[in-house]
Amino acid sequence: MECLSRVWRRLRYRRRRPRPPGKVNLEELARAISWLDEYRKFRCVDPALLEKAIDDSGVRKAKDVWKKIKTDVSKVAFVPMADKSLIKWMKVLPPMKHFAYLSVAALAAVLVAIHAGFKFVRDILLSYFWWLNLGVLLIIVIVFANVVLYADYYVRSRIRSMYKVYGSRYKRARARIKWAVQELINCLREQIKRRGVDPEEFKIRMLHADYKGIKVVKKPGYVSEYYRVVPLVEEDGGGGE
Repeated sequence: MECLSRVWRRLRYRRRRPRPPGKVNLEELARAISWLDEYRKFRCVDPALLEKAIDDSGVRKAKDVWKKIKTDVSKVAFVPMADKSLIKWMKVLPPMKHFAYLSVAALAAVLVAIHAGFKFVRDILLSYFWWLNLGVLLIIVIVFANVVLYADYYVRSRIRSMYKVYGSRYKRARARIKWAVQELINCLREQIKRRGVDPEEFKIRMLHADYKGIKVVKKPGYVSEYYRVVPLVEEDGGGGE
């Protein structure tokens, strides 16, 4: 599973083409904002990935902000990383989720196609997958999906307990991280305004919505605890290269 996790990370965070000097990548800046916001609740992506996203953004002020809070990020990241069991699950959970989504979607598509009477689907199943027992496969998919749900619940509950225990101890570091997120949002708004880009292109997933210069387009629900926000460019904001 650890090998699968490494493969998944390489696919998701694969090395991008070199950025031409002076060119900014606002998608990387938006990604950094989302990741850094999660640090306020000890949802810690690898600090190296966060630093790379900020560096790849090409926004000079964002890099300056990172230098000021790098130590605080390292302090907060140490809390969940000290729990080896939690780190293990955090590594394998993302690829497990993706595989579960794909399995459920594929099985649902096959069942719908069979129920709808698509003859070619039945022919393919009888010709190449005659050995496949859909009932057994359905049970396997359901069991695997429940394992993923349990693992997700375990990770979330462990992080919540850490927040209760260590939240006040790292109050200053989390406050500085909040300040840094606001500064990065200001940078993104300024760059969007300067380049005439549609802010709706940057729907950022965040655990908090207590920032200036953003608009909430989707609130947390039963499935997700994240906000979806877009930057506002009507107001004056800080930022720059």
